[in-house]
Amino acid sequence: MSDVLKELEGILNVTLPGNLVEEVIKVEEGHFNVMSNVTNAFELMKILREDAGIYHLSTISGVEKDDEFNVCYHIQHRIEDEFREVPINLIITKIDKNKPKSPSMLEFFVAADYYEREIYDFYGIYFENHPFLQRLILPERWPDDVKPMLKEYGWEQIKEITMKITKEGLEEAKQ
Repeated sequence: MSDVLKELEGILNVTLPGNLVEEVIKVEEGHFNVMSNVTNAFELMKILREDAGIYHLSTISGVEKDDEFNVCYHIQHRIEDEFREVPINLIITKIDKNKPKSPSMLEFFVAADYYEREIYDFYGIYFENHPFLQRLILPERWPDDVKPMLKEYGWEQIKEITMKITKEGLEEAKQ
């Protein structure tokens, strides 16, 4: 077990099962990145939420890598007697780019609702068991197969689609 994992476990006052954690990186003093693959992420979040005192989700980020997607849940642990927060980035790795699916964390954090929908909009990552996984930001006319945050789409392509949708909407409004 790495010293960084031991340090994090000491802060959280919990043992994190080794099979659920791929790696723990100390970003800076009192700030950690915890990597877990897509298969184990839900179970790890359950432990963090229910046993380790993780109480707050501030945001979720999607990341496109060359051969996979990652989803990063920015969560917080509070050390009450020291009046300090411990930020933890739970990074879900190994999300298949061909069939991008990840477990929804809505069961643990109501705030996950909009963030997961945003990532679904922009990256096309499907969040399993999300009860209302629909568009949040992109217009209804946006092509379903175009995910604007993917590396394959450049600014010019996104601008062209946006202008086309705007023009169609204006023409319909005139009628």
